[in-house]
Amino acid sequence: MRDVSKLKFIGSSFCSQYQSQAKFYIDEAHASGTRHLVVVYENDEHDFIAGIPDGWADENVQDFIFWPMKNPNSPYPVWEVPARAYGSPMLYAWWKGRPPLQREASARTQK
Repeated sequence: MRDVSKLKFIGSSFCSQYQSQAKFYIDEAHASGTRHLVVVYENDEHDFIAGIPDGWADENVQDFIFWPMKNPNSPYPVWEVPARAYGSPMLYAWWKGRPPLQREASARTQK
């Protein structure tokens, strides 16, 4: 599990896809210069990390995380859909359409 002592905690939720508690943090000092969402799963060694668009406030990130999925059997939690289903390194409201053009950032799973 990563050291989250320097990250900003913004909430937690049960992730049914992974049958794990997920804790959400914002890394405001990511090496890329772009804020990043960091998701730490309680029962897994992997974290999920994705860039946060420049115009998004913390509340936008929280709204995104808790956006209701239409399909409860989705293989990915809502916060992973941009990266896993669409290959986007940045979060975006994927239910509204294609991702906006972004400057380079990283979305990945880390061990």
